[in-house]
Amino acid sequence: MDTSIRQEKERKIWDRLASGYDANTGKTYKGAYLESIERTKKLLDSTDQVLEIGCGTGIIALGIASRCASVTGVDISPVMIEQARTKAASENVQNVTFEVFDGYSLPISDSSFNKVLLFNILYIVKEPHTLLAEARRLLKPGGLLVTATDCLAEPVNLYSRIVMAYEWVMHKLGIIPFISFYRKMDVENLITENGFTVKETATLHPSPVNYYIMAKKD
Repeated sequence: MDTSIRQEKERKIWDRLASGYDANTGKTYKGAYLESIERTKKLLDSTDQVLEIGCGTGIIALGIASRCASVTGVDISPVMIEQARTKAASENVQNVTFEVFDGYSLPISDSSFNKVLLFNILYIVKEPHTLLAEARRLLKPGGLLVTATDCLAEPVNLYSRIVMAYEWVMHKLGIIPFISFYRKMDVENLITENGFTVKETATLHPSPVNYYIMAKKD
């Protein structure tokens, strides 16, 4: 697929979902987001430069900002980024920068960050290997990748099966451009194949499984 076509597809879906994203996330995944923030904060110190790719409305980036030197949040959706900037201003968070960029190729120098975050994005991008390669490029030697990914191929309850069937139909209709049905081991393999060593894992949400991984750049 041509890069510009992919970018436009991704931009349209996330621009459309931006207005209700925080409210919808709060209904189902509030606990998982809070735990993602707390687990990430424990990995940070006051000198860390942090990058979040696919930052959305800034839930994670703003949640961890108090524990590090700076956070750069990037997302392909201008509407998501505008909401993140608005929240940062209203909360007077001054060490976070939000920019509209395609996470596959960022205009940032190699080895610029101590930590790179990829929360809730790997299963909804066309080329997760490209995203992970970019994350690895931007990490300093020994830097940490922190991610959580929905694993839609893991066993789920009836309600989650209904939601997943709906997502599959949306994907087939082209409303959701890309979706991968991972098991937890698939995500671990994906990360290790791209030059990381998995150091810690946890299930943050049971159904559908939201799987947390902390890994170190080899």
